[in-house]
Amino acid sequence: MDLTELSARLGARDITSEEVVGGYLNRIKAYDGMLNSYITVCAEEALDAARAADRKRATNPGTRRLHGVPLAIKDLIATKGVRTTAGSRVLAQDIPAQDATVWRRLAQEGAILLGKLNLHEFAYGTTTENPHYGPAHNPWNVSRIAGGSSGGSAAAVAADLTPASIGTDTGGSIRIPAACTGTVGLKPTYGLISKAGVAPLAYTLDHVGPMTRSVRDAALLLQILAGVDEADPTTRKDPKGDYAALIGASVTGLRIGFDERFFLQSVAAEVALRTDEAVSVLREAGAVIKAVELPLIDEVAQNQNVIISSEALAVHDQWLREHAQIYGDDVRERLEAGRAYSGMDYARAHEFRLRFTHGMAKVFTEVDAILSPTIPFVATGIGEKHVQLGGKQHQVRPTLTRFTHPFNLAGLPALSMPCGLSRDGLPIGIQLIGPWFGEAPLLQLGAVLEAAWPFAAPPLFH
Repeated sequence: MDLTELSARLGARDITSEEVVGGYLNRIKAYDGMLNSYITVCAEEALDAARAADRKRATNPGTRRLHGVPLAIKDLIATKGVRTTAGSRVLAQDIPAQDATVWRRLAQEGAILLGKLNLHEFAYGTTTENPHYGPAHNPWNVSRIAGGSSGGSAAAVAADLTPASIGTDTGGSIRIPAACTGTVGLKPTYGLISKAGVAPLAYTLDHVGPMTRSVRDAALLLQILAGVDEADPTTRKDPKGDYAALIGASVTGLRIGFDERFFLQSVAAEVALRTDEAVSVLREAGAVIKAVELPLIDEVAQNQNVIISSEALAVHDQWLREHAQIYGDDVRERLEAGRAYSGMDYARAHEFRLRFTHGMAKVFTEVDAILSPTIPFVATGIGEKHVQLGGKQHQVRPTLTRFTHPFNLAGLPALSMPCGLSRDGLPIGIQLIGPWFGEAPLLQLGAVLEAAWPFAAPPLFH
């Protein structure tokens, strides 16, 4: 069952929290040896909390939306008294003194911490091939990547080792693993969810968001997490606010933009086919498909790279000087590469960002959402560095982010949905992008795609 049904059945006392937590711990014990999705499992603490939740429900049913529900979260979100490694050796023994805002809000709604999930070291990568804790494996084929940087979160959600998770996304790190594992990943509008207590990668690009098995679960978690936080000055109030309000409503007349030149350039044939099918599904549901041209899109990658490299180096500079030898090679090299950029480079990249964001605002005067593939190909093999597309060889890491990182640069909400499987039985993802604070219409459109391609459990973990 998805998170929404699980919460309802706990509320109805059809099942107990102790039974649910015990069931998840049994699945983790049975299956996570194949997936390596967890860095830390809070077994005893979760069972104790579940028993306490059951006792409290027996005497005071209450109205907390996640009362007794276990959740596991990406291991760069601070949890009081539970180590938070950020997938690194630098923070391998770090035990926070307080919770991140996102976990505090979930806990206030009654959620129980099941554990902390694997990620690319310091979230600076797209594959979750972690040199310190091992790679996260894809539940559809354990020789394949789960995507990154929130790969452990996506793998655990897909294999039902947690009912849902919270990930982070700086250039695609929620949506890429969602596409690789056939799950739902929502990167909300920049500042909609607090980043306080979340280990930063790039201050102006980082987003926090839900990773789930259904659209309604994404709406539920977003409803709990969204809102202004004094501890995070980037947070903003959403003028709309009811994220589930449009789920199930007709999409007739909604205008969906599609940039065929960009989004079908150098993509796997099966991804292009599924994208075309998703266009047909939305058109048949009453949406209007419009050709659009995304502004300055071919210049985004370079400018995004200047910003993320500069900001990531600013976060890590002192640690790099003191502990360079205990960083993984790939992350250390990417961080050190940030030294090649000057303050002038950074300023110019931000000037470009303003122009690109202004151009995207113009696009959204013509359409209500944009559709694209989430990633140009299905999950590659663990350790693979290149992929063949259109007869040419491409590097896996930068190609994975081609369709996702533009919308971090502009701070726009974006939703990745499953849209079927490849011939090899690997998930393919479709992405919907909306205007700022356009999460509710994205979830409305996502529900239409979900009806066509409902969540499917990986056969090994059914």
